[in-house]
Amino acid sequence: MRSGKIIMQAAIIEIDSNSQLVAYNNAAKALFPTNSLQLNRKFDYQNILNLDMTVNLTAEDDSIIVLNSQYFLLQKVNESSKTTFILQPVEYLKRRLSKINVVGSHAFDIFATQSQPMQKLIAQAKAFSMQREPLLITGETGTGKDLLATACHQYSPRGEQTFLGLNCAAMPDEVVESELYGHAAGAYPGALESKKGFFEQANGGSVLLDGIDEMSFQMQTKLLRFINDGYFRRVGDDNEVYVDVRIICATKVDLAELVEQGKFRKDLYYRLNVLSLNLPSLQERQDDIAPLTHIFIDEFANKQGIDAPTVSQDVIAYLTQYSWPGNVRQLKNVLYSALAQLTSSQLTVKDIVLPAITSTQISWINNIENKTLDEMTKQFEKEVLKSLYIDYPSSRKLAKRLGVSHTAIANKLRDYGVGR
Repeated sequence: MRSGKIIMQAAIIEIDSNSQLVAYNNAAKALFPTNSLQLNRKFDYQNILNLDMTVNLTAEDDSIIVLNSQYFLLQKVNESSKTTFILQPVEYLKRRLSKINVVGSHAFDIFATQSQPMQKLIAQAKAFSMQREPLLITGETGTGKDLLATACHQYSPRGEQTFLGLNCAAMPDEVVESELYGHAAGAYPGALESKKGFFEQANGGSVLLDGIDEMSFQMQTKLLRFINDGYFRRVGDDNEVYVDVRIICATKVDLAELVEQGKFRKDLYYRLNVLSLNLPSLQERQDDIAPLTHIFIDEFANKQGIDAPTVSQDVIAYLTQYSWPGNVRQLKNVLYSALAQLTSSQLTVKDIVLPAITSTQISWINNIENKTLDEMTKQFEKEVLKSLYIDYPSSRKLAKRLGVSHTAIANKLRDYGVGR
């Protein structure tokens, strides 16, 4: 084999049904010795392509091989009268993909954005993704904070680099410290070798710290120092290490409130809260319930290898009236549960089981400040109608349940936007 020459174009070799060489291009000529490429002679591809016994091109259409100290993607295309081998350098493919940046440019396409709040959020996220400062993502449980963090990384100039995430919730300090900063050999009993932490592993990329609100004061202090200058020491090591990592933090609680309570460092809060994104609850983005429903149904069908069921017209109205305290994650779980038990080709309201709404889930209770009695009464009335409409999804059924006229209920449903 020739050595030292970097092949950038795809090398193409064709053999006939008798394994005789019938054609090859200039890239193949540059890659292989002349005596191995003889037209109308048997082409011993197993030896010439340097395939070991673990590579079975009869069962697989592609494989990674090594030629002249280069990694190649080897593809085999079978036709009735000939077989074509295509060899493409892996490094070249990686560079091309990096330039195309397919994943990055479509990073936010996974989100349903029919609603105004989500359209505004994604526009902000795209702008903030391009910056170097720490990014703070807040939102209720189940809103998709980890997905948003991943999309922000993929869309950013760091998108081709490593992205790692650590859940800080309920983790001992020594575990958090070792995971993030690494440790030297002998730093802990049984630590025979040194270990790189997340920050070193993701150098040039991004690290997500989920549940940052549960990080101890000691770890908060160390994190603040790292964010300020990019230097840190592995546990048990005196040498400083510098890395270029973007910090993304996620939390479901109000960090400003924790600061007021003395449970979170004020200086770290202001350092993290430079660029902040707040994911709206599902109740705040009801226009996204329909597209999300179809996304999850298609996702379930693809995983199961089945045709996606149709959705009856009243399903979306039924789902929209629920408060969704578990947000998008809860919607997905409810739909998956219904689909797993579905025996027909259509999803109906009868197939969906929604958890009962408890008093703690009625959001209006936390939103009565500075409201008059009439405003609070109307707000309560609206929430009652929304709650009951789930089980009585028509003005006539609801009027009968409440013992009032159909006209009165129809007017109230229209005024409050219930059942649209």
